This record gives sequence, structure tokens and C-alpha cells, in this order.
Amino acid sequence: MGSEMCIRDRFYDIDNFILASSIEGDLHFTFTQPSSLAQWTIQHNLGKNPSVSVVDSAGTLVVGDVSYTDDNNLTVTFISAFSGKAYLN
Repeated sequence: MGSEMCIRDRFYDIDNFILASSIEGDLHFTFTQPSSLAQWTIQHNLGKNPSVSVVDSAGTLVVGDVSYTDDNNLTVTFISAFSGKAYLN
């Protein structure tokens, strides 16, 4: 009897890795609203539509309606006026 050899298809995964030291990381911006306003206009110059997290002056998370004007500006509208910070990334 002859011997038979079975060759199976082989699949390879190729991954490209970038060393952490060669990238600067994702851009972020912190905006401070010192006076109480119900609408915050933020110029962030990040060149993208970032995610937005807002806290009031006591550090409590506040939800607002985010409208992106363009890749560098946005407006956040709230139901009442307050001061605080917006964290964009």
C-alpha cells in the first residue's frame, strides 16, 4: 500500500504593532465654564467630534444635549444654568 499525505490549508494572522513610545495618544481637552450658563459653547480644536462628559462645580455628572458645529467646535445645552467642567476626548 502506498502512503498518503494530507496537506491542509494554513491561515496566518499578520498584525502590525506600533510601539507606544511612537504615538502621542488620543487628543483630549478640558473646558472650564466659570459662570452659570445653560448653554456652553466650546472651541476645542481637536479636529474631530469628541465624546463629552460634563460635571458641575460639585463634581456631579450632568447630561446635556451635544451639538457639533464642526470638527473643532461644539455646543452643550442643559435644562438649567450651572458652572463646571467638560471633558472631551
